[in-house]
Formats: sequence, structure tokens, C-alpha cells
Amino acid sequence: MAVLVLTSLAGSPGVTTAATALAVHWPRPVVLLEADTNGASSMMTGFFRSNLPSKAGGIEKVALASTRGVLRREDVFDPELALSIAVHDLPPIKEMPLPAIPADHRLWVVPGFVNMRVVDGVRGLWGQLPSLLRSISEDGVDVIVDLGRLVPEDPRLTLIDTADRTVILAEPTMVDLNRLYRRLAMDDLATRVDAFTRGKRYGLLLTEGPAEQIPARDFHQHVMPVLGTFPYDPTGAATFSHGRPDPKPNRNRYRAAARKIAIELDTLVSRDGLDRKVS
Repeated sequence: MAVLVLTSLAGSPGVTTAATALAVHWPRPVVLLEADTNGASSMMTGFFRSNLPSKAGGIEKVALASTRGVLRREDVFDPELALSIAVHDLPPIKEMPLPAIPADHRLWVVPGFVNMRVVDGVRGLWGQLPSLLRSISEDGVDVIVDLGRLVPEDPRLTLIDTADRTVILAEPTMVDLNRLYRRLAMDDLATRVDAFTRGKRYGLLLTEGPAEQIPARDFHQHVMPVLGTFPYDPTGAATFSHGRPDPKPNRNRYRAAARKIAIELDTLVSRDGLDRKVS
């Protein structure tokens, strides 16, 4: 199994929306960790539609558990500790139902920060998470980490350093191409994303928007390989960003792209020998 990190280097290309959609359609059991330090969790009010109390699970509880020495892989799935939310076990909610996940799919979510005042106080967590996430992946469950936007000298870079693959989201515009090119030249990333690792451990997902688009090949030529593209489908994307009802999921273009990209990313992981099979 593998650990994948999704992030952006500039703008707001919808990292959490993409991470949620990929986790919903991931072909294997998966944990989705919302580790965005740029704002309060959008999953609790978005995908979960404010149906769950903040104590239901979250990264703040994970951080607290780490200070008490309770941060083993089995703890993440322990319902009594409530560090994660087992989406597949949630009872139906008639008033504001959650978006459907595929039958028999197992998905655990660790929502992001609710109280932004604690962010600076949990910097030590970023050094502890890699070993935890690795142990989860070795136990038969993949991990998708939503970092949101990465800032220069970000303390969460340890998660990128230890991930099997890092996927950077951007809009297919000249503005984002220039931003990516300049940002990757800065010291903190230039030493990580070199000519060798760009095709091996890093890749791009493009999210189309209303602005004029440029070809994916321009990103491939000047930045790094493009692994897939999400279409401009605000209504379809809102299923994963805001919990919008999706009565006809087969007509949801964003969902269809997520399903396709999830399979392709899983194939890349297996092809590159990153899949740690459980014996």
C-alpha cells in the first residue's frame, strides 16, 4: 500500500475537493488525512455537511494523542479514541444525507483543524506523522494526505519527503504555469524536486477553470508530468466540496474524472513498486 500527498504551490485549485473525490473512489481501503494549516477544516462543514460534531474525529485529536504517546496505527481506527471517522459505518442521515461512497468501499477520514489557534503549537506532529502513515500503509490501507497550499519552508515538508508520491494541483493557465516554475526554483523545493525525482515521485493534476486554458504538454515540458485533469464542473465538484446532493452520480463529470484518476494513480503506485503488499 502507499502514502500519497496532494498539495498546491499557489492559488486555490481545489486540493481538498480533489483529495476527497479521489478518496471516495480509491480502489482500495484508504485513510484521508486533512492536514491543511491555511484554514479551518472544510470537510466538516462541506463533505460532512455539518452533520458531525468536531469531537467526532480530527487532526487536533491526533496531535493530542501524539503528546500522550497514543499514536499507533491501530489507534487511528479505534472508535473509542475517535481519531478518525469511518465513513462507511456512518448511519444514514435523512435530513442532510452525505454524498454516497461506492458499495463495500472502506474510507476513514481525519478532518483538519477546527481551532486555528493551535496550529503553531502542533509543529512536532509533522515529524511524527510519517512513521504513523507508513505503518498504516504497511497494514493494508492506503493513505491520502491533503496538505492544501504549501508555503516556503513549510514545516509539513517532512510529509512530502516520506510520501511515495506527491501530486501537485494547479489550474492549466499561463499564470499557474509561471507560478509553479518560479516556486519550484526556490531552495526548499529545488533540492527536492530535481530532474530525477520529477517523473518518479512528483506529478501534476490539473483542475480546469473558467479562465483560458493552455495545453497540458506545456506543463509537462516546463514543470513536470501531468497525471490527469479534472474538468470544469462546479456542480459536480460541489458534491465533494460542499456535500451537494448527487442524485445522478453517473452524470457527474467531476466524479467520473476522480474515478479514472484514482485508478491511474493506483496503477502508477503498483508499476513503480511503491505498493507495499501485506503478506
